[in-house]
Amino acid sequence: MSIDPEKRRNVGADSVFVIPVGPKCRPDFVTDTIDSIRYFAPTARIILVDDSRRGLGIKLGERYQLTVVEARARGVFGGLYLNLSDGFKEALTRPFRILVRLDTDALIAGSDFEVKAIELFDSDPHLGSLGSFRVGYDRIGVRNAGWAKRRILLYLAVRAWTNPRAAHKFVGLLLRARKHGYMLGDSIQGGAAIYRYEAVAALDENGLLGRAELFRTGLQEDYIFGLCLYSIGYQLGEFGNRYDDLPMGVDWRTLPAAPQELLELGKSIIHSTKNFETMDEQAIRNEFRSARQER
Repeated sequence: MSIDPEKRRNVGADSVFVIPVGPKCRPDFVTDTIDSIRYFAPTARIILVDDSRRGLGIKLGERYQLTVVEARARGVFGGLYLNLSDGFKEALTRPFRILVRLDTDALIAGSDFEVKAIELFDSDPHLGSLGSFRVGYDRIGVRNAGWAKRRILLYLAVRAWTNPRAAHKFVGLLLRARKHGYMLGDSIQGGAAIYRYEAVAALDENGLLGRAELFRTGLQEDYIFGLCLYSIGYQLGEFGNRYDDLPMGVDWRTLPAAPQELLELGKSIIHSTKNFETMDEQAIRNEFRSARQER
């Protein structure tokens, strides 16, 4: 799909990025991720949620003139849900059409993600979030469904009743979500996900951002957000694999394919840059940076 030249000049104008910065992040890698956004979505707003515990987010915010939200919890599982919730609330203080939730081991490699996301959202008002959903990059099996189900079932069977208030809230959301087609464990892979404005606003209006009960479940943030979206009538959708022209080329802890393949296929949202076969993160980022410089 080719993008209209006028839309290409304005790419990013309808986007806001929310990026959690953790304590183990390398400053040069975070900088590279920000540079990739600035190159391909120059007018996008960027919000850093600073959980670095060493002021890295604040320093980068000052350097790049970004919005910085101080993390209020340790950024894993339920804590990451709280921190991202604060980032989402900050995003809602200004207009946007899509919110891109991006980890620091992700980057942007093209300009088509915004137009394609908006087109999909416009085609289906029930779509709340896009990403790697039920299908992995190679379309083999169901992405992480078994692991997610086990984590949720373990919570319900063992840990839930240590905090009845949290359990009551979680089960209530689960019952409502089931009415809208939710299957246990439905979620977008958390390293890269896109939300429509209306879905983020509805989460806030329904009191589902930053709830202490959901934090106390200790479940992964992507499981929590998936459940919350379904509970208010939104659904999740796919946004890219090896066999389509949609923008995402993502996997959990590794790059899903060689950098050159992802670039040739036109994948523009990339995760995870941590490694691929014999390549380390520095080598992977060097290839994507070189591709940017050659454009």
